Amino acid sequence: MNIKLVPASLHKLLGAVAPVIVRIREISAANYLALCRNNRRRQQVIAGLVCFAALTFFITLSRMQSATDSLGLTTPVLIATSSIKPGDIITTQLFSLRTLPRSAVTPTALHDLQLGLVAQQPISIGELLTTTNTGTSTSKQLQLPVGFRSVAIVPPAALPPMQVGDHVDIIANGIVLAADALVLSLMENTNSEVDGVIVAVPAELSAAVASAAAIGDATMVVSS
Repeated sequence: MNIKLVPASLHKLLGAVAPVIVRIREISAANYLALCRNNRRRQQVIAGLVCFAALTFFITLSRMQSATDSLGLTTPVLIATSSIKPGDIITTQLFSLRTLPRSAVTPTALHDLQLGLVAQQPISIGELLTTTNTGTSTSKQLQLPVGFRSVAIVPPAALPPMQVGDHVDIIANGIVLAADALVLSLMENTNSEVDGVIVAVPAELSAAVASAAAIGDATMVVSS
């Protein structure tokens, strides 16, 4: 068998390259270890962020639950969507149904529509409908609107059929003293018969209407 001898020059080259190879291996090993440490650190950072996000979520959820509990239960209410005048019949076109926290709703608020409901005072857009600013058409007394005066009228002739919340024209000697006056209440005699009314008229017309009513000249016709 023939044995090939390695030239001396190659031995010298291998001897010179060997330290470089060892150094390269050491650097590679160090880089690998650093990479492992970085991956471990990255995983730790990710795990920490996940824990922080979960903690934040639960804290936020707890605060939302506390806020809901502080508000309490909710209740439906009726809120005016149009300006409503005294005597207007409350229809579904004049309000919307909303849900509000019960703690924020007045005890007199209405929760559903009642038949024959009539505005007893001016109601602005966004205002709650209540038992104070509304009533049925058979209510004994409507609230006097701001800027109006109440005048009692007992006409000499029989009264036309009317009810609280109606609007009437007040006439004396063929002249309309006040148009579209609001009927606040009905007056009954000892026989429980309606023989007069109390109406709301603008302040500037109240003197003329009261004078005509005092001498028995005032009559009324129901306006549409």
